[in-house]
Amino acid sequence: MTEQSRLKELYRYHILDTKPEVELDELAEIASLICNTPMSLITMVDKERTWHKSKYGFDIDEVVRQNSFCQHALNNPKEVFVVEDAQLDPKFIDNPFTKGDNAIRFYAGAPLVTPRGYVLGTICVVDTKPKKITDVQKRALQILSKKAMDYLNSRKLILLQNNSIELNALKLKKITDSAPCVLFQLQMTKTGKMKFDFLSKGINSTLPDFKSELLKESPELFFKFIHPDDLPHIKQSIQESFTDLTEWHIAYRVKISEKKTEWHLGRALPEKTKEGSVIWYGTI
Repeated sequence: MTEQSRLKELYRYHILDTKPEVELDELAEIASLICNTPMSLITMVDKERTWHKSKYGFDIDEVVRQNSFCQHALNNPKEVFVVEDAQLDPKFIDNPFTKGDNAIRFYAGAPLVTPRGYVLGTICVVDTKPKKITDVQKRALQILSKKAMDYLNSRKLILLQNNSIELNALKLKKITDSAPCVLFQLQMTKTGKMKFDFLSKGINSTLPDFKSELLKESPELFFKFIHPDDLPHIKQSIQESFTDLTEWHIAYRVKISEKKTEWHLGRALPEKTKEGSVIWYGTI
């Protein structure tokens, strides 16, 4: 598995530079409690940095990858990477985080492994004192890393579903916009207040001089365009469909201009909501 492939896998999770999430923050805190350390992190190792998704007792958002302890856990997905005393480990002699009064001495990180076997980062515990870690604590970190990945995988799936829904909605909008008729979703409350929840662009070809946005909020404005001889029948048919939940199916005349009248055919199926309103799904 190449580093390029690992990075592609990381980016598929859309996790970098996102806001804290309590589910992951709690896992990081549990890791510190189990291992008796003042600090813990859930990290993501990017191309040139290690970014900290969750932080407990630690206030740095990211570090340069070459100074990151977590980068050393990438090649051993089944093992917990442990540094008992960083100041005695040749790999960290020149690491700036091992210098000074609050230098990092102890580190233990369990890799976050995807179902495809790539390591995104770690759930790790950190201390400013040298220490050892027990086999039980290592196993606990591995269990927490699995729980973190379960959450990340579910999160990824939800994002994919949302993207799919948005894409399908965009496709559907293109279809409805090009339809030569009017597609609509009309809602009427028990008090008779009406509103178009959806109105396709076909209304603009039907009534080219009418502002569809006004009609969405006030469907009653459409009544002004209906031939006066047909208007009472239209209103009666809407009320009957509302009361009996029967299909609205009616032909009527519409005044396109002073000298032009067109016949329109309206059809819609009603559906009653828990609040007592009725929603029609239909075409004109």
